[in-house]
Amino acid sequence: MDFPKIKRALVSVYNKSGLVDFVKQLVNDFGIEILSTGGTARILQEAGIPITFVSDYTQSPEMFDGRVKTLHPRIHGGLLMRRDNQNDVEDAKKNNILPIDMVICNLYPFKDAITKEGTTLEEAIEMIDIGGPTQIRAAAKSFPYVTVIPTPKSYKSVIKEMYENEGKISLKTRMNLAQHVFSIMSLYDATIANYLSVIYKEKYGTNENISKELPDIIHKTYEKVQTCRYGENWEQKAAYYKDPNSNAGLQNLEQLHGKAISFNNWLDIDSCIQVLLDFHIDHEKHHICAIFKHTTPNGIAVDYNSQLEACKRAFSTDPLSAFGGIWGFNQVISKEVADYLVNEKNVFIEVLLAPDFEDEALKILETKKNMRIVRFGDLLKKRAICYEQPEIRGVLGGALVQDYDWGPLIKSWDLKTKRDITVREKEALIFAYRVSKWTKSNSAAFVKEYDTGIYTLGIGAGQQSRVHVVKLAAQKAKEFNHDLKDSVMGTDSFFPFPDGLVAAAEVGAKAIINPGGSIRDEKVISKADELGISLIFCGKRVFRH
Repeated sequence: MDFPKIKRALVSVYNKSGLVDFVKQLVNDFGIEILSTGGTARILQEAGIPITFVSDYTQSPEMFDGRVKTLHPRIHGGLLMRRDNQNDVEDAKKNNILPIDMVICNLYPFKDAITKEGTTLEEAIEMIDIGGPTQIRAAAKSFPYVTVIPTPKSYKSVIKEMYENEGKISLKTRMNLAQHVFSIMSLYDATIANYLSVIYKEKYGTNENISKELPDIIHKTYEKVQTCRYGENWEQKAAYYKDPNSNAGLQNLEQLHGKAISFNNWLDIDSCIQVLLDFHIDHEKHHICAIFKHTTPNGIAVDYNSQLEACKRAFSTDPLSAFGGIWGFNQVISKEVADYLVNEKNVFIEVLLAPDFEDEALKILETKKNMRIVRFGDLLKKRAICYEQPEIRGVLGGALVQDYDWGPLIKSWDLKTKRDITVREKEALIFAYRVSKWTKSNSAAFVKEYDTGIYTLGIGAGQQSRVHVVKLAAQKAKEFNHDLKDSVMGTDSFFPFPDGLVAAAEVGAKAIINPGGSIRDEKVISKADELGISLIFCGKRVFRH
């Protein structure tokens, strides 16, 4: 049965692009009989193509405003019968069922319907296709005998193969088309389930089928957006895929200029965007600049008045490591900043991210041929939507799943020492802890407030001990001539011993924030009082692995 002859095709589509020409070839060049329904049948008739209405073939009219057209034993029996099974052949003869060898069917565009502004639940329900999925699933199950064509994209390759093989389609092609059907259906059903879950929660507050625990089974489908030149390293294949059921995320980005975004670029972009989303909570009206390298902050600054000053301060943290980094801004990039980024001799940017760019700024930036310029629009206003789904990380043979940590940064504000803090110091401490949150663990960030903002002086990342990461952050700050006297520091977890706190105090830190929780907390607090610095326990750990 590798090359069964196609005698009869069922045609019922929503997207009619390319259909008439394709079906004309099937009829005129291969003598295939066409069964069709509703609007599809009318279009084919108007094009002069002979067809048999499904309602005439089944002797059963279309019902319920077209909700029932092809749901009939003469249709599904013709698809599901096994041509090489004598019992099936005899059953078909008894019930006057003819084999259907090809199905041309694409589905109601449910995703398009629900993303259209103003779509009601009733309108969305009417766009849930029933007959189409039933047809293509039956045809896909019967791929040893039936060719199923679920998208217009396949018309060209199918007709080419038919011309090359006397009107027949190989088992290889039929199987490939069948697996494509089930991929389409997986995405289609997941989209409907996700939509109804959201509507249910909006209408009734909670979904009884969704407990506080993560689900026992997770179905995820992704659509390829871009094939990358290579992966993390040259030998690895890679691509960027989007979650079609997510309404906010990296799929909202628009590249305006530069080379194709690489796999490593995507990783850094994701980290940088998440930092902007997080810092935007406290600094929506201010100017944020975040520079990233290898998914870790290289420098971050907030200025209350000047985008250029935020840019310069973030760069000053570690201008050496910023070379070839990812730069992100939370406000429209000005001509002034564009001039600086292009003309500052030590600045080299791989990817520049911003909600938008002034016209003159974009012209200036485009003089840098290879710099990837990316606009993310109003993404920072969609923080809650970005984190609707849990975080999934692949591991060998499976996945680790957790909620995104997008809740409040500070669980409690517990001053443990005698030295009090000022309002500005509190702002700087929260800033430092937020930087530490987005830095690979163990992490430490020295920060200082200035007249119109706050910026990082030194960031330590990825060390196996807390004392070493504090020393690393201090060392990097000193390397670039930053004065740590009267700075503040944030670190992502507790001090297991006082040594890390001592290291911070010795270089000039006046206040430190961490979650607390060590069995030696009292010793650490006592040492802070002895050194005359403030120690805040915020009650929430922010590890990042």
